[in-house]
Amino acid sequence: MTIFEYTFTRRRIAESPAVVRSPSDTLPILRDLIGDRETERLAVLWLDTKLHVIGSEIVYVGNVSAALVRVGELFRGAVRVNATSIILAHNHPSGDPTPSPDDLHLTATALAAGRLLDIELLDHLILGEEGTFTSLRDLGIPFDRNPRTGRGDPTC
Repeated sequence: MTIFEYTFTRRRIAESPAVVRSPSDTLPILRDLIGDRETERLAVLWLDTKLHVIGSEIVYVGNVSAALVRVGELFRGAVRVNATSIILAHNHPSGDPTPSPDDLHLTATALAAGRLLDIELLDHLILGEEGTFTSLRDLGIPFDRNPRTGRGDPTC
């Protein structure tokens, strides 16, 4: 019989901004985590109620053109550290930060899952080469909840 022991620690990342006010506030952390790599990497930043970054995790490493991930893995760490919101980010090894249909689908699925878990998805960032990035929120993807229904519209 194999017995596993998991240890989780909660620590503030020294290089993280005091508060995330815009996508560019997260870039120093994300460049260290996923940066300009030859393979696609998907990371999650965990935030507290005051939008302080309380942790991060690489949830998947793909190949040169794809990163397939279970949506549950996007939220596992956030649940463990009691994060109230997350930011998804991944790189495009091609250097072009234009979102693909798969990127839009992942965002829509994560928005729906986050609603069920009461963990808000604040943004999905795609990093390209030489400091370029795309924020799906800034592109007009509806991340906010509808005030009338309390739900967002994840149709992408």
